[in-house]
Amino acid sequence: MNFDTYNYSQQLKKDLEVFQRWQVLIEALSEANQTAEILDITKKILAFDVHKSEIMRVASEHWYPNTHWIAVAFSNLAKMTSLSHTQVILPKMQKVAELHFEEFPNAAFQFTKAPLAAGGYYLEEISQNLRVAYWDIVNKRFYLDTVHFMKLVQTEAIQIAGVEALTIFQKRLTAISYLLKDNEYSIDIVGLDMTDTQNLMMQQKDLSAEILDSLFVEAAKQNFVLTLLQNDKDGAVLKIGSVSLEIIQHRDQQEHAVWQYDIIDNNKRVTIYTLFQQLPFFANWYEKWFNEVGLKDKRAVFVD
Repeated sequence: MNFDTYNYSQQLKKDLEVFQRWQVLIEALSEANQTAEILDITKKILAFDVHKSEIMRVASEHWYPNTHWIAVAFSNLAKMTSLSHTQVILPKMQKVAELHFEEFPNAAFQFTKAPLAAGGYYLEEISQNLRVAYWDIVNKRFYLDTVHFMKLVQTEAIQIAGVEALTIFQKRLTAISYLLKDNEYSIDIVGLDMTDTQNLMMQQKDLSAEILDSLFVEAAKQNFVLTLLQNDKDGAVLKIGSVSLEIIQHRDQQEHAVWQYDIIDNNKRVTIYTLFQQLPFFANWYEKWFNEVGLKDKRAVFVD
């Protein structure tokens, strides 16, 4: 086969143009400071096909997968909320960045690819392998994993950090979700927003008396008193200082008993996840009866 130096040089030129376009995207992401801009650039990074390069091949420790760039983009959004410091750390011998949030010094987070045909990524706490949220940039979705987040707030790292740290983290995630919502995202962060802690619907209707009775018993063991609601409300209330947890029943159009949680906090600092952290008996009851009393969320995207 004859070697054509000119053709070879032209292919090199095309390959270099591919990598130049890639460099432009990465530089743009590093400088982006507006939500729409960050999302648009990240979407282009995810769609970029570096294998259009025919001669030059990427085989480098400095080549990072999409999960890495998702983490970088998320850190940019986290920094925009200005609640506390966010670090992007790349451990030795790893290809995906870790996110370290100032409020949780003993926890680290990273993104993993969701095993879904629709794509998307999970934000996970690394040591406990617990998901926080699902982020799908292409289809514009951001959903909280209520099951894993409930477990996360009870872990040692989060317990050591304390209630104030959890408050900051919840505000951070809520603020990020608002940024995404302003960019036409579908958002589901049920129970997380401190300004929206009522009408938190349970998964099942027509709960058996045994379920609520067991919460009365567990609360009493810890010297908490669960009392029946008065006036027009049907259900029970648990007082924790100035905060009230109400478990309320009402009837839908088919006369089924529909149940919900209402957290009443005039200071707007307590959520159901705060109560899971502070009241282990409540968290244990919730986990035991999860299929009935668990919060309704977008469970279909969370695959174990």
